[in-house]
Amino acid sequence: MKAAFLALIVAYIMPSYGVLKRFASERDGLSVSNLKADGVAAVAPVLAKDVSALMGITWNSGELMLNASLAVRFPGRCRLELSSGETTKVLAATSTSGKSRSEGGDVAALRVGLEQACALLSIKSSEDGATREAVSKYLNGMKVDLKQVGLARFNGTVSYLIGQKADGQAQVWIYKDRFLPSRLKYTDDAGTPWDVRFSDYSSQATGEMWPRVLEIYKGNEAQLRVMILNADAKADLSNVKF
Repeated sequence: MKAAFLALIVAYIMPSYGVLKRFASERDGLSVSNLKADGVAAVAPVLAKDVSALMGITWNSGELMLNASLAVRFPGRCRLELSSGETTKVLAATSTSGKSRSEGGDVAALRVGLEQACALLSIKSSEDGATREAVSKYLNGMKVDLKQVGLARFNGTVSYLIGQKADGQAQVWIYKDRFLPSRLKYTDDAGTPWDVRFSDYSSQATGEMWPRVLEIYKGNEAQLRVMILNADAKADLSNVKF
């Protein structure tokens, strides 16, 4: 009897409504309104040639290492810049209330990563239920089937997988222990599959505000990895071009 009861507890899967409600509660509980973070970006070889050409810098082989700068104004405003000590040129992506813009050239992986991270992580509201409704609406727009939920393993931990499990289907993954996003998989209007991955919300730099590592894959091919090294939740963002 006791073993059967324990099996039921282990097997219990929270419905997607409850998962998104907990996720929304985590975002609404953030006490910050601004975030300014700096780090590094590793551009995969498959993309490095194009990025180096846009910036006018040297690249021969391997990953192209750049400086990264992130600015977030909660809710809904984000900017991610890539720069190098070799040039004054900057590549940037911004997302403001769901509208994206590129500067210095359109690098799809940069734009996609920032757009999806901003949509999931910069959202918050003081109105009861508003954040959950906004997240649900956004995921519906991404064609995630919110009626389907299961468990999956990512980065050595268990996540709730919301959406159809079949390859090529839109999915959002939420860490089971922290109710923060771990992955978003979808196919854009041009038919390109994307996999945006969120890792390490335990760093002293950003805590649960933003993952220390953001990775963008096109299908199964790595494109870009952004790693946060330090952050300031009280920074003045009045001069940031969102």
